[in-house]
Amino acid sequence: MNKTVTKIAALLFAFSILLSGCSDGRGEVNTEQNSQAYVEDEDYQNFLYPMSAFVKVENGYYFFNRLMLYYFDAQTKETYPVCNKPNCDHTTSSCMAFFNIFNFYPFLMSYYKNTLYVWGWEEDGSVRHNYIYSVSLYDYKRKKAAFLYDGTNSGSYYFIVHRGYIYYVKNGGTDLKEQTAYLYRVKIGDTSKKREEEPIYEFSGIGASVWNVTASGNNIIVNNSAYGDTEGNDYKNSYSIIDIHTLKSRELVENGNYSVFADGNYVYYGKNENTVYRIDLATKEETFFCDIDGPCYISADCNYVYFDNLQSIYAGKTDADNRKIFVYDKNGKYITYIVPQSPKDECYFGGDDYMFFKDMGSNSKVYSFDKSLLTSTDRQFIDM
Repeated sequence: MNKTVTKIAALLFAFSILLSGCSDGRGEVNTEQNSQAYVEDEDYQNFLYPMSAFVKVENGYYFFNRLMLYYFDAQTKETYPVCNKPNCDHTTSSCMAFFNIFNFYPFLMSYYKNTLYVWGWEEDGSVRHNYIYSVSLYDYKRKKAAFLYDGTNSGSYYFIVHRGYIYYVKNGGTDLKEQTAYLYRVKIGDTSKKREEEPIYEFSGIGASVWNVTASGNNIIVNNSAYGDTEGNDYKNSYSIIDIHTLKSRELVENGNYSVFADGNYVYYGKNENTVYRIDLATKEETFFCDIDGPCYISADCNYVYFDNLQSIYAGKTDADNRKIFVYDKNGKYITYIVPQSPKDECYFGGDDYMFFKDMGSNSKVYSFDKSLLTSTDRQFIDM
């Protein structure tokens, strides 16, 4: 990190401490939020896939890369590790920006009320105590935000934070046998190891799995998968929706082989490879939205719906040289497309301001795109 960026980081850190006083940044946990519309600071940021390890804050984004926590300033377009130590090499636990993989899983992150949330654990002899840790954006101190369970789980480190609760998954394993996968939740702040886990949804089948958990308004949406027999034939996906207040669930999409995205009052999903439909969550009515050259991963912000044909490339239906992210307005009208720097760079669609990309090769290069230039002929990526 150069001296200029180090100085900027130190000044920003000092300024945040002055503002924070003795606050831990979280305030009261609100589990009774009933708005169907997106609630800033309380709702899961479903426009940023959690495995991107990006979260949006008021003036920028935090993200993990190579075990380091970085901040991207959306106004200055500068990026730096959240470390205020001069000459720090950012490779030991004494650095507040470094997250050791022997204690944390810094490949997934969520956000709630000026606080980041990361999966971590403590070893007690042969027992692993799994927690979600909070990282205050006032001083970057880490502390236990919720106890999950003891032991290792072959299923997943997958979790999201939504409206005061942490939702996490436990799957039965990789064996092709009849089993049940569960979605649990725990309130932020409940660190008691005596607490019994609260399962709010379960899915059974041969090799059953629950994954790709997302949230929108008063709903959690999960992807279910299972096999037709113990030989691994007839693999099927589906999507279910769970009301966070009543905990009642119903099947949302029976054929879940294509992407699904929940956006406020609507859910967009691939009806087939090249057709996108939209479900009105209030009326449950399904209507045609648009045709795409797919299949595509779907995301949206307040202004646009995005379709990334990387899914088609992975499925062998599109050549990598034809990688595109198609942009449509909320009425299903095609606007434009974006081509990443490299054909298989991951796209993290971002909020209304920026889109992010990551080279999944050995250099882990991260770069961004200013969405205000979507319709401009002078497009430039920002190296982060």
